[in-house]
Amino acid sequence: MADLDLRRLRYFLVLADELNYGRAAELLHMAQPALSRSIATLERELGVELFQRSRTGTRLAPAGELLRDEARHLLRSAEVLQRRIRVAERERRNITIGFMPGLILTPAVRALETRFPGLRVDVVRSSWTDQIIGVREGRFDASFAQRPFDDEGMTVVELHAEHRAIVLPSEDHRAGRGELRLADLAGDLLLQPVEAVPGWPGRVVLPAPPPDGTAAMSPTVEEKLESVAAGRGVVVVPESTARYYRRPDLAFVHVADLPPAAVCLVFESSRNSVVLRALAEVVEDVFADGAP
Repeated sequence: MADLDLRRLRYFLVLADELNYGRAAELLHMAQPALSRSIATLERELGVELFQRSRTGTRLAPAGELLRDEARHLLRSAEVLQRRIRVAERERRNITIGFMPGLILTPAVRALETRFPGLRVDVVRSSWTDQIIGVREGRFDASFAQRPFDDEGMTVVELHAEHRAIVLPSEDHRAGRGELRLADLAGDLLLQPVEAVPGWPGRVVLPAPPPDGTAAMSPTVEEKLESVAAGRGVVVVPESTARYYRRPDLAFVHVADLPPAAVCLVFESSRNSVVLRALAEVVEDVFADGAP
């Protein structure tokens, strides 16, 4: 759809939620007659009645009910497509790489910028919940991600695997142990999505990411560690994160029967990108002997 159609769809959605032209126009920061004209134009373009108006108020017509169910998905798809087009246009000038906390990207960034003089590589910290979604939405050109994740449609370069540790308050009676097993954690509350910790035996405070592919709101690593220090629960982190966030009020204990976290470079397979292919070569060299 053209930009004008997308704008009218946004107007339609606000009116469909409010079912009041005055309130909808106020939320959209536009005059009510302009909103009425825009909705009327959309109805003419589609050849259907979207709203039924009467003295008792405004309600959605059957076609409006159907459009409301589809419009949010259409708008999100169009916004993602527009973002991807802009990303492809700027690729030789600038790329953005997402990375999980604790990973050191400087050697890879320097090597890529050396290979492509004039290219600027920006790095943005991600989280487990958006490490792949950020790539699909075009916010990241590539992402250093930690499994498990959905790799459909993705080119995945396996780099290395990291042991994982449970983070406990330093006064916890298990803090001095050399290692723990998942069974030792059955009474603990996990402060991260359970999908990130296969086989977790205890309770979970965070829900799974929503099925519509959007990124769920998730506390940052720093926020989760503060919650652990306060005794509100525990988190599981890769060894690189454990090394980076050492602090006296926390203990990091290896979990012996938890599978290692595989660290990968991920980008969309549909991207026919010289820069991203070169990035894959660079990181394989940089991470050849494990994390730099």
